[in-house]
Amino acid sequence: MKRVRRDESGVAIVEFALVFPILITLVFGIVNFAQAYYVKSSLQAGAREGARELALKHTAGVVDAAVRAAAPSVAIDTVTVGTACPAAGDAKATVTATDAFTFSIPFLSLGTISLSATAVMRCGL
Repeated sequence: MKRVRRDESGVAIVEFALVFPILITLVFGIVNFAQAYYVKSSLQAGAREGARELALKHTAGVVDAAVRAAAPSVAIDTVTVGTACPAAGDAKATVTATDAFTFSIPFLSLGTISLSATAVMRCGL
C-alpha cells in the first residue's frame, strides 16, 4: 500500500491564532487583578492612616490629607470621615476611602468597579 503524506506546514500558525486571544486575555486579566489588589491595599493603608489621625482628634481636612498622602499612587475619589472622637470618653474613629477601578482587558468589557476600604481605630490612645 502506498502511504499518503500530508502537508502540515501551517498547522502551528493556525493553532497559535486560535489560542493567542485567550492567552492575551488571561495575561491582561492577571495584570489587572494585580493592579486592583494594589489599589485595594493602598486604600486600606490610607484609611488606616486617616483613622489614626482622626483618633488623635485632628480635623477632617488633616484626615483627608493623611489618607491621600498614605496612598500617593492612587487617585482616591472620596474620603468619608465617619465617627469622630468625642472630647471625653471612649469611642472608635472610622474612615472610609473609595476609588473607582476600571478593568482594561482586550476582548472583554468588564467595566468599572468601586473599591473601598474602611479603617476603625480606638480613640484616646
